[in-house]
Formats: sequence, C-alpha cells, structure tokens
Amino acid sequence: MTDEERDTFLKFLRDLKVKKKDYSTFEESLGILQNYAATKGLIDEDIDLLADIIINTELGILDYQLIDKKVINIYYSVFFYMMLKKERLERHIARIIYVLTKPEDVTRRDVSRLLNLHQKYSKPRKHIIVLLSLFKSYKPELVPEKIQSINTESVWKPIPEILRLMLQDAKSRLESQQTQDLHSECFNWNVFEFMKTKKAVAPLLPPVGYFQIGSNIFKEKDTKSIFEISSTEELGKLHLSVELPCNAISLLSNIAGYHLLTFADFHYQSRFSYNLYNTLVRAFILENEKFSTEEINKLLDITIEFSQYMQQDILVVNRFLDEYLYFNTGEYQSKLLVLLQWMTSVSISDLQEKILVHVQNMFYESTLSMKCEIIRTLKMLITNLFVSQAFEECSHKTPAPFLGQGAVDNLEEAIPILTKTTKTLIVSGLNIHSYDILLLSEALSFYEEICILENRSTIMSFTLAPPAVIYGGFITKHCAILSKVCKLLLRYRNRCLQLKNRKIQKLYKKKFNTISIYAQDIVEALWYDEPFKKRSNMYFLRNVPTRAMEDLKHCNLNCLLNISNHYAILPYKCILNKTGLSINTREAAMSVALYYYPTISEFLDIFQN
Repeated sequence: MTDEERDTFLKFLRDLKVKKKDYSTFEESLGILQNYAATKGLIDEDIDLLADIIINTELGILDYQLIDKKVINIYYSVFFYMMLKKERLERHIARIIYVLTKPEDVTRRDVSRLLNLHQKYSKPRKHIIVLLSLFKSYKPELVPEKIQSINTESVWKPIPEILRLMLQDAKSRLESQQTQDLHSECFNWNVFEFMKTKKAVAPLLPPVGYFQIGSNIFKEKDTKSIFEISSTEELGKLHLSVELPCNAISLLSNIAGYHLLTFADFHYQSRFSYNLYNTLVRAFILENEKFSTEEINKLLDITIEFSQYMQQDILVVNRFLDEYLYFNTGEYQSKLLVLLQWMTSVSISDLQEKILVHVQNMFYESTLSMKCEIIRTLKMLITNLFVSQAFEECSHKTPAPFLGQGAVDNLEEAIPILTKTTKTLIVSGLNIHSYDILLLSEALSFYEEICILENRSTIMSFTLAPPAVIYGGFITKHCAILSKVCKLLLRYRNRCLQLKNRKIQKLYKKKFNTISIYAQDIVEALWYDEPFKKRSNMYFLRNVPTRAMEDLKHCNLNCLLNISNHYAILPYKCILNKTGLSINTREAAMSVALYYYPTISEFLDIFQN
C-alpha cells in the first residue's frame, strides 16, 4: 500500500510540474502526500521534487507581481537562517534569497556565515558561490576577491515555460480586475443610498439627485452628466463641462467628486462649504440623537478623504471644530484628530486659541494610546505646514484651488509655537505614565521627523528634543529606543555641520552646546564609565542628591550603563554568551554593537573623540 501511495503522489507532483491542466483529484492527491510525509517521511529525491515545485511557483508569483514583495521580504532573515540550518533545502532556499536580496540586506555577518558554509563542503556548492557573487556586486568590500561570478542558469533552471504562461495569464487577469475595481470604486455615485436613517428624518448624506432647476432649454449643449464619465482620463478632459448636482455634498461620494469640487467655480465651492458646515453642526450639535453612528462616521470619513485629496484644510470644518470641541466628551476623537492635521491655513492667534487649547485638554484627559495619537497628530500638522509652505518646491504665492485659500500668516512663528506645545505635552505625558515605552517611542519619532523637515526647509528653525526624551530613551530597557536616541543625536550633529554660516552658528550657539552636552553625557556613560562622576557639568542625573549617590556607591553605579552592562544590551550579551562567545571587554561589546545595533556603534565611533 505504501508504494502505491508514493506512486500516486509522485505522479501527482510530476503532473503538477509539467502539465497545464486542472486536477479533479487535487485535494485527494494532496491529502495522500501529507499523510505519507507525516507517517513515513520523504526521501531526498522526493523532497527535491516538492521543493522545486514550490520554489518555482513562488518565484513566478514574485516575478509577475501576483503578491506584494514586501510581504515576502519580511521573512528574509528567516529564509537566510533556514538556508544555513536545513541542508536538504539549502539549494532551493538560496534561490529565494538570490531574488529577494537588496543592497541594504548585505551585511558583514551574513557574508561571514556564507563563507563558513562555503568552507564546510569539500566540493564547492554553486548556489553559495552565486550568492557570494551577488553580495560582492552590491558590497565588494565585504566579499573576498577570489569569489568569481557564475551564471545563475548553471545553478538553477528557469521557471518551466508552461508555468510561466499560466502566471502570465494570471497577471493579465489581475491587471484587468484591478482596472475594473478602480473604475467601480472611483465612480460609484450611490454610496449614500443605503445608509440607515430614522423615518421622517432627512438623510444626513444625500444621494446624487437632480442636477438643475428649470427648463432644459437653458442647458448648455456640450455639458456632460457625471454618470457618463467612465475613467480618470475622461474626468481630466471633461471636468470643466460636467454638469454638477444641485446638492454639492453628494459629490463626496468618490474621488471623481473630490476632483470636481476641488476645481469647481468659487460660487459652487461656497455653496458646498455652507452645506457641509450645516450638515456637521446638524449631525454633532443640533440633531445628534437622530443619526446613527454609521452615518456620522461616514460623514467624518468623506470629509477627511476630501481634505487628503486636496492636501489642504476646509475653512468651515475648522470653524466647526472650534465650536464642537468645547462640547466633545471623547466621541469620534481619532477622526477629529485627523481633521486637525489639515488645519494649515489658520492664523497664529487661531492656532493658539482654537487648536492647541483643545488639543491640550484632550491630552490630559486621555489614555496612553490616545496621548500617542495626539502626538502623531501634531507631528502630521507640522509636516503638512512644512510641505505646503516651507520647501523650495512650494509655490508660496499661488492660492489653493479650493476657495483660493492662502497660507498660515507666519510659518516661522507657527512652528515654534507648535513644537513648544508638543514638548510640554510630551514631558507631562512621560511623567504621568512613568516614561512608558510607547510614548517614549512616539516622542523620538516626533523629533526625528521635525529634524528631517527642518533640514530640508527654507525657514530658520532648529528644534531639539528635551532632556526628558533624550535621557529617558537612554536609560530604557529597549535597545531599539536606545538606538533611536543615538540616531537622533547623529542627525543633530549632521545638521550642525551643515549650518556653516557664522550668523546662523551664533544664533544657534546655545542649541549646539545642548547637543554637545547630550552627546558627552551618553558617551561618558556608555564608553568611559563616568555618568555619576561629572554630574555638575551635565544634564544627566544632575538633580540626584549627593547623599543618595553615596548610599549607592557599593553598587558600582558608574559601570551599570556602559556598552557592556547597559540593560538594553544585556539580552544580546546573554544569548551570545550562551553560544560560547566571551564578551567581557568594551572592545568585544563594541564588536557586538557593530553587527547587532550598528547605530549605537556609529554614535560611539563619531562622538568618542
């Protein structure tokens, strides 16, 4: 019986590999294969055949983009580890590694592993040589010169022609379906018709209804109905001659409607704004109990999508938020915060009185996760301000297409106000939540983003993270956070080097000094074992009473935060020690850092001197 089962699944595998046909007994044959493998195991020849089929199919799917390559790339390190450990599958997995490898994936550690694997065999393995050759083409300094190039076809056969044709057909079907989905998604004008509304109540979001008032005699002959437009190309060509519905809010049905609203005439946009404001007030303030949560969520979603499409705020939405946030008790807070991200045309006084006051109140009343969301909102608001006004590519004098809105009064005044408020919230939040890792990570992301924006912008601005963020991140238990602190300080250093103008250097002298102190404090702790010896000259631990320090002398405090003993590093050290590696010196710890947390290694290399 066993031989019959093996013959059955082998025939199934060979047919699957060679023939282009449907298998009426696919599930049955697959069950036999699974049962045989689980009970008896497969010989090397059968494993090779099965792996060859799987790898060919997977590579074909990648080649024809039938799956998002990013999804497979997530498991790159897993595939690499399996290749090193699974000798039977080594040749097959190496082929996946070859396809997935990008220049940034090539590290000294992986090259060393491949070289060790290469030396393990008395006869050279071509698939390992091919990988080393690929790595050499990306980073020649890491791979020995003796490694020669080799033709991949001599190692792996190309995908079978029949399978290639099948995948090509699948790719064509996918592209056709995506095109149909795009059109059906963009031009569905009936999204509001099936919303649940209480009886005898006018719907909050009206469907596309009648288009004109009066006789057809006065209708222009060349006008087109929105229902006649079937593609984005047609929309671009005909948007000036499209007949717009009387109820402008109904255009928020899809992306075509967003486009028509964005480039409609001023009077139509004004009518839309009036209707949108009344709808928001009606839904949230005057008749809130009459509408379902589904309707209100939909109203917020389409308003957000419209702002995102235009890349600007809507003035009446800003006014509504100012009125409503006084009464808000936490409902729909996440979506209201997304609307706040687009308030980029408000005045300085409105920014302080109509945005930040509400944001601060929300922050102090919120949970930890909502505090993180509020920090992200402020980061996005600042990003939108920079993108719209602070880059050379921006057209500062051209008004926005929707209602001809202008920019914020004075961006150079607005940015410090926003960053100062965010700093206050971050420091307060860290104290409230005992330097929780989520809030700390969000704070570091905020200052990293601001540094990138300021580095690219044309305005004079240099924002530094407060000591609470830098030192809170330094004494964390998480190596990723410690790396982010080091990366942020490296960004600050690069920014300082770019500011060569003497007047600018004089203007930012205090900030340069602060960066120097941050870097010195962390280097003293990580490398020189002196965090507790020079406290009078630094920020770090300066306020800890001398008496408390004397009581803790027996703990050998100065060594607890160095590169070898820092508790963000200890998990790595522990695991590596179990493998037999001895990491007892700073130099050994530095070598570990080079491979496992290279940002910290780079930080120490640059700032040691």
